[in-house]
Amino acid sequence: MRQPYNYNHQVHQSQRSAFAALFLVLLPIFFPNLFAPLGRASPSLFSEWNAPKPRHLSLLEVALHWKTPIKQLFDLWSPLPNQGWKPCIDSADTPSLPERSQGYIQVFLDGGLNQQRMGICDAVAVAKILNATLVIPHLEVNPVWQDSSSFTDIFDVDHFINVLRDEVSIVKELPTEYSWSSREYYATGIRATRIKTAPVHASADWYLENVLPVMQSYGIAAISPFSHRLAFDKLPVEIQHLRCKVNFEALAFVPRIRLIGETLVNRLRDPSGKLQASGTAVLQERTDDTEKERAGKFVVLHLRFDK
Repeated sequence: MRQPYNYNHQVHQSQRSAFAALFLVLLPIFFPNLFAPLGRASPSLFSEWNAPKPRHLSLLEVALHWKTPIKQLFDLWSPLPNQGWKPCIDSADTPSLPERSQGYIQVFLDGGLNQQRMGICDAVAVAKILNATLVIPHLEVNPVWQDSSSFTDIFDVDHFINVLRDEVSIVKELPTEYSWSSREYYATGIRATRIKTAPVHASADWYLENVLPVMQSYGIAAISPFSHRLAFDKLPVEIQHLRCKVNFEALAFVPRIRLIGETLVNRLRDPSGKLQASGTAVLQERTDDTEKERAGKFVVLHLRFDK
């Protein structure tokens, strides 16, 4: 008496199993986002479901065959119109160093080269505000690039000190009595001479109220971290001019880096590929360029590669 019931039950169970299996097979097609993590974890199993599909092929074909009008090319390579930017104006007053420094200022700069360059400009400005002697800034090891280059590896130190000699007193290293004030010293504990509470875009008054007393008490103050620790607005005009002088006059790359930069630019400008070895297997430089031959146009793209 129960055989028809069992038979029907088995048929329905088989149908349900078949529908469930079909649903599982079709689920990634209708909901691909749910399976994206699995596709990365097991490419062999899910890569077909998540494979990128060609899109906008018609637009791509048009772009590849597009002929840029001559006027548009001319506009692209024409010099930019005057946008109102003006060079820093030299101060009418001849700078002079005070007779006595209030103490030594150390800064520890993190970030990439651009951030460190801005920090160097700020460090000179802070030393000027406090009437302090600036120690050549310490460049922290970049956590992404693991670059341990020091200030002297990148910038011409003698040029840096010479250009600013009438503005700020600068030393390459601390005298013996302050040799204990090192990066390692500040990394091992809380130190009274370390300023670690400098706010981002701090005013000149903040440094006079918070850093100057430490420097006067101990003869030295170390500021870490220091990136973006000086305001851009509401600073004396002479301090802003000093920042410009540091950035555009005092900071010069060492000859080795300048040579590499000049060689790369010459190679970009070279339209014919007539290159001559310049003493290294990596870089080559032309020596017989004429103005007409060097008239090639190029674009340089700076790519950010973050961790």
